Amino acid sequence: MKKNFIALTLFLCSAFIYSLDAKYFQNNQKIDHLYVNASDGLRIRRSDDLSAMKIGILYDRMMVKVVSVGKEVTIDGIKSNWVQILLPMQTLKAGRSECGWVFGGYLSDKPAPFSTNGWTDSDLTRYLSRFSWVGQDREYYEYDFDGSFIMSVLESGVGGEGNYSVSMRDKTITVKARYGGEEYVSEVQTRIYKIIKIEEDKLTLRFDDVEFTLIPSITHGSLLWYLTDDDARLGPVQAISFNALMFPFSSDLIKTLGSEDFLQRAKNNLIKMGIYVDDEDYKKDYNSYWN
Repeated sequence: MKKNFIALTLFLCSAFIYSLDAKYFQNNQKIDHLYVNASDGLRIRRSDDLSAMKIGILYDRMMVKVVSVGKEVTIDGIKSNWVQILLPMQTLKAGRSECGWVFGGYLSDKPAPFSTNGWTDSDLTRYLSRFSWVGQDREYYEYDFDGSFIMSVLESGVGGEGNYSVSMRDKTITVKARYGGEEYVSEVQTRIYKIIKIEEDKLTLRFDDVEFTLIPSITHGSLLWYLTDDDARLGPVQAISFNALMFPFSSDLIKTLGSEDFLQRAKNNLIKMGIYVDDEDYKKDYNSYWN
């Protein structure tokens, strides 16, 4: 009981330290980007009101491009402001800036260090569902928050569909799915993956005594090229993979993607999406566009 109380106290203190109150927005007039500070996720609304339509949700630690700061309100005992943010996927699809509103009391100007301390099964499920993943041999994985599972071998007709469950206590992911191609589909198979290591941008698993690491699917060339094509049609597979562009690790990840000139070729789309990259030439064009 004492350990649980201490853990809860530390969590609440950490959340308070990193959250932004109304005074922050009064003292900071020019804010480019902030980070979500809400372990259960943060709802996006059509306008700056709790009764407004919910149009999406942001994952914890996601980076958001700030468009404007709205009215001051008190929600959940926190006095802060509504914040208008850019919606990257909708912007890319529409060809123009699309925005939504979130409560600033669940935003932070710097993310807390990544940690799995105190994680529940729901936290692990949210972690898995943030974006899609790829393995070493073109294996593509989607773990939806509702428990559905999709696997495929990219650029082939082979894959599988089913459901999954997780256990933080046992450090396992259990998948029950059918696998096959156009001519054959297997019976339901149960596979239990042992979690070896959880990092913010990597997941190391073991299955049948073979250890392997999953990384964001955006790193695969078949998805990556969409960022360099101004006329590319963004589908559901691309949209979920692009989520990996909006986390604390994303700037470093983007600079390693593709060939040496990838950042230059993808720059127009990335800037329109409000994606921040810590590169001097990129930042000049980024600031010129958004200022």
